Amino acid sequence: MKKKIIPKPTPAQALEGFKILTEAYQKNHQVTEQEKTKREQIAAYKEVELAKISSQKEILQAYLSNIFAERKEVIHKLFDTLDQGIQKGDTTLIQQSLAGVVAIAKESPLSGVQSLLNDYEDESVQSITI
Repeated sequence: MKKKIIPKPTPAQALEGFKILTEAYQKNHQVTEQEKTKREQIAAYKEVELAKISSQKEILQAYLSNIFAERKEVIHKLFDTLDQGIQKGDTTLIQQSLAGVVAIAKESPLSGVQSLLNDYEDESVQSITI
């Protein structure tokens, strides 16, 4: 195996090589700092979005709890009214009670969620009533 002989660089070549290494180091340092800043921005964005999701979750939980509680109460009242209609033999009361139960069953409890989320995103909305 032959050894490769590298000629001794001139002082100008050595200086040029040093300049190239210095520039590469500086460029690397600059890119490293830029990427570090980007990672910090991404981490901050992540925290903001996670807080937003958590807040939305709490609002949705409260909304759905209220909606289902209201529906439960109304349905119980309708069934109580249905029982009264059955006991009295009042077909009109029976029909109205059943129609009310069917109407509630047809209505999606999620129908107001989009409006709620739109209000959440709208900066002009000062408060949301659930």
